[in-house]
Amino acid sequence: MRRSQHTDQEIAFLLQEAASGTAIATICATAHVSIGTFYRWRRRFGGLSPAGVTRLGDVERENARLRSEVMSLRQALLASASAGRERGSPPRATPMPGSAGPATGFRGGHASVGRYAGLRTAT
Repeated sequence: MRRSQHTDQEIAFLLQEAASGTAIATICATAHVSIGTFYRWRRRFGGLSPAGVTRLGDVERENARLRSEVMSLRQALLASASAGRERGSPPRATPMPGSAGPATGFRGGHASVGRYAGLRTAT
């Protein structure tokens, strides 16, 4: 996506000018932007102050960094799991849903826990 010619702080200043009563057409003409762009900025930044816009940018950058870190960790985890299967280790057995498993005395082989535990009865 193309980078804006205006910084986030400049955009916040223009939005504050509009909130103080300056005509939007005048603001758009002096900033050399279309009215549609102005309303897109208003939808994105809302009533944030320039300091709030700076904080929003910091949070967006941190969010992008954390997302990339999670993706790299996920890829490493998937790679190590597939490498473990290639070495000959059997896949972990997971119980089938609804199977009784060991003699627990509970329906489905699971203890009655959770939000509706009082409604469940032992078999």
